[in-house]
Amino acid sequence: MAVITKPSETVYSEALNSAELIRESGKDLHSLAHTVLYLAERNEKLAAIATAAEAYIRFGQDQQLHTNLLRALRQFENYEVEAETMENAKFGLD
Repeated sequence: MAVITKPSETVYSEALNSAELIRESGKDLHSLAHTVLYLAERNEKLAAIATAAEAYIRFGQDQQLHTNLLRALRQFENYEVEAETMENAKFGLD
């Protein structure tokens, strides 16, 4: 797979808004909007894990930072379970 350049904040926001509108319209024939919204939410959870892990490692493995990292991991795990088990999930973007 080729490297895809990162979209600007404006382009990213517009893409998510468009995906939401497509999902709401019920015309997401190839599930592209559904997939974009799922991956955006998943990416947000993974970014929180990366941020918490970096802080934990960088600042001496502080207990509070460890707790923050565990919380981010738990939220990601809960999201994955919820996304797999919910029917007609909206992925928290409504």
